[in-house]
Amino acid sequence: MGIWILVLASLCFINGCTTTDYYRLKQTRDDIDWKMTRYRNEVALGAIGSSYQPQVEAAYQAYRTAFDAALKQANNNCDAPTPANVTQLANQLLLTLSAVPVVP
Repeated sequence: MGIWILVLASLCFINGCTTTDYYRLKQTRDDIDWKMTRYRNEVALGAIGSSYQPQVEAAYQAYRTAFDAALKQANNNCDAPTPANVTQLANQLLLTLSAVPVVP
């Protein structure tokens, strides 16, 4: 049952991001930063194989470039709505991260 709660929570985030009037840049940044911190900790512990790292880094760089441009366009207002392109790249990054197997 615990895995279903995790799956539902993930789907809520992904679907929640599609409403740009509701999801703010700060929320998007916080969600991605938390996931990337966790990912980088797992890499440092050797729990993620090096073959997956280029995919994650490419997805992260694409997201980060779009996020930084959106933040600049919003005059550094983190309460501005998350643009659709940033949402799409954030969701792609989350999907990429979820596909990375963690070695126990």
